[in-house]
Parts: sequence; C-alpha cells; structure tokens
Amino acid sequence: MLDLIGRYKVIIIMVLMVALPTLSMALSRIVPGRHVVDRAMLMALAPLQAGAHFGVSFIEGFWQDYIALRDLKQENESLRQEISRLREERARLIGVLQENKRLRGLLDFQQQRPELKLQPARVIAREITPYFRVLRVRLDTGDASTPIKPQMAVVSHEGVVGQVIEAYDEYADVMLIADPRSNVDVIDQRTRARGIAIGLGHKRDYEARLSYLLRKDEINEQDQLVTSGKGGIFPQELIVGTITSIDSREYGLNQQATVEPSVDFGRLEEVFIVTGEETAGVRP
Repeated sequence: MLDLIGRYKVIIIMVLMVALPTLSMALSRIVPGRHVVDRAMLMALAPLQAGAHFGVSFIEGFWQDYIALRDLKQENESLRQEISRLREERARLIGVLQENKRLRGLLDFQQQRPELKLQPARVIAREITPYFRVLRVRLDTGDASTPIKPQMAVVSHEGVVGQVIEAYDEYADVMLIADPRSNVDVIDQRTRARGIAIGLGHKRDYEARLSYLLRKDEINEQDQLVTSGKGGIFPQELIVGTITSIDSREYGLNQQATVEPSVDFGRLEEVFIVTGEETAGVRP
C-alpha cells in the first residue's frame, strides 16, 4: 500500500488539490461560514499554495530574465556589428585621407618643378637584402610618353628615391639611395659644402654616408642635403636627406657624416621617374 502511495503521490496530491476546493465550495453552500473541512483544507493547502506561488513566481522571473538576457545578447551582437562597421569605415576614411595627402604632395611637387618631365609609377614590390635596396615599380602606362631607361632619376614629393637600373615593358627596378652601389653628388643646402652620399645597405634601416667632405667644410647635424646636379642623373636642388651625425677626424683631409634619407622608403607607394628636363627651366 505504501509503495502504491509513493508511486502515485504526485497524482494523489494533484487530485486532492482539485477535490478539496470543490468539496469546500459544496459545503459552503450547505453550511454557511467556515467549517472544519474548510479550515483543514486551508491548513493543508497553505504550504502547497505558498510553494506553488513561489514556483510560479520563480519560473516567471526566470523567464523574464531569460527574455531580457536574450534581448541583451541580440543588442550586444548588433552593437558589435555596428562597431565593426564603424571601424572599417574609419580605416577606409583614414586610407582615403592618406592617399589624398600623398596625391596632393605629388601634385605640389609637379607644380614646384615644372621643368622636369615626370612619369608616374606605383611601387609593387621591394627587394631588401643585407646588401641591396631595390624597388620594383609599375608605370602608369596611360601617361607614358618616353621610354624608361637605366640611370633615370626616381623621385617623390619627399625627395630623391634612387635611379632606374632595369626597365622592361611597363615595369622598372629602382636602386634606392640607401643601396651601397648608389652614389649621389650632394651639397649642404646651408653652407654649400659638397660631398658624395653613398648608401650603407644596413639590414634594418635606410641610411647613407656623406663622404669626400673636406675637414674645413662647415656642416652641422640637421643640415639638409640636396642634389648638386652633377653627374648627369639627378637634377639639382632635389632633397636627399638630413645629416644625423658627424665623424670629424683629428687627422686627415676629409670628414664623414651619416645621412637619413628624406624619403620614407618603408611607406613609399607612388614615385616619379624623371624622363627629361627642360633646359630653359633648369635652376641656376
């Protein structure tokens, strides 16, 4: 008997919960006021009703919390997507601004040096070894009017880049002024002292050495160097770089200095190849 009750106790409790209120309502019609069965029912059902109310309240609260968390998760996902979109838009706008700045610099350079015949090109590859510094560029064939040849100067709006060493179809290889094979005849823009900027070919940076300076020549750190126009490759008065340190020897006829190129080769994207120069427009 006890096993039977234990097995069906849930059903029995549910039946009692339905039957007792029904019995109470029937008795209340016959005997007005509260009677023994009614009071017994209240005492018996009060804990169950309290438990049921708690359970219903708990389930209701849990469901509301679940709905709120689900909505919050959806809102968070929407916010993440919006943040991602805004970041992409910001990156795009920054890229556009940087490109506009570069193009404005190139345009300004063309206007400042109208005597130079310039062929636009875009950097497509870099060859960086412990000894050589070379860029590969692709010509803007829409503007091509003069064949590209070795020993043509390559410049940007920031200054001298290097010179062409190989040319084929719409491509060209450019030796940077930081390459140890590069020699550029330069002068100190402030004192007009003359020397040769020779690429150092360092592994992790782009530098040149200013050599063949007389010890009596006056140079200072932060002096700017420009091309002298000698040598037949680079037009005069193009910015080459800045003196960062000076090696003044106690003995000998010459002194040396280290030069940081004015062009940021690591970020270089567009260049000009100098295909010619109007003689009448050459600077004195």
